[in-house]
Amino acid sequence: MARKKVTPEGTSSDAGAGADAAEGAAAKGGEPDKKKQRAVIQPKNAMQWGVLLKKAKDEHWRTIRVTIQIREWMLAGKPASLDVAEKMLKARGLEDQIEALPEDAAGRAEAAEEAVLEGLCEFFRRPGKLGPTGKEGIWFPTNHLKAGIKENWSVLGYRNEIRGSRGAIAEGLFVYAAVPPDAPSEERDWIWLGEAPKGQHTAIAHTMSPKGPVHSLKRHEYVEKVRISFDVAIARVLLEADKIPDEKFADMLVHYGEHGMGACRSQGFGKFDLVSVEDVALADYPHQQLAAAG
Repeated sequence: MARKKVTPEGTSSDAGAGADAAEGAAAKGGEPDKKKQRAVIQPKNAMQWGVLLKKAKDEHWRTIRVTIQIREWMLAGKPASLDVAEKMLKARGLEDQIEALPEDAAGRAEAAEEAVLEGLCEFFRRPGKLGPTGKEGIWFPTNHLKAGIKENWSVLGYRNEIRGSRGAIAEGLFVYAAVPPDAPSEERDWIWLGEAPKGQHTAIAHTMSPKGPVHSLKRHEYVEKVRISFDVAIARVLLEADKIPDEKFADMLVHYGEHGMGACRSQGFGKFDLVSVEDVALADYPHQQLAAAG
């Protein structure tokens, strides 16, 4: 049987090794022979949860208010009805999705030479919903603005340059209308454009189809030189992780202004100028208002 070597201090070499191991564990920030303590979950009442929710909402979001001025016209892009959507398909030579094409070449050529009326594209109406003037009107959904932010961020290459920014914008950035604090919460999803469109714009579109070149007439409602404000809410944790840097966000907004919003952007419609961009306090951000009770 192996004998333990006794040191001059009267301790065995095994004990010394144990002491060294303990010192090593302490040096690494751990404590020897100490088990991890389990988290204690304390039940909370409504008032206690209210305090936690208020703290989270106070600290969770950074809110940026953006005000823009449409330079000239912004066109609507929503088909007025399903019939209009069908006409748009036919005008683009895709009626084979609805009905058969003419079998003879002459018939296809004759159909191709006709200018087809696609129908009207209009702005959103919300029956029963009143705007700032106390009357019904036309509206622009805020999800279109978020789609524009995502598109322009991608166009500039930032979704690939900044790893994780694509998901950050998709899941951690939200766009809301800058409505008064006492407005119903659903109003944050709609931006008021006015009581009525300024007029209708008619343009001729030339496209290629299975039956040859097709000429179609496009009609769009439009608004002129409107100024709108909207709030961009971004989760602070994403900003702290540098997923959406301020410099890149500003660059995206500048590009967005030239890219435009609404329909027929490739024809120069919907371009806008940035009037102001500023951080706003929680009290100015309608959808984060908390009830005083609790």
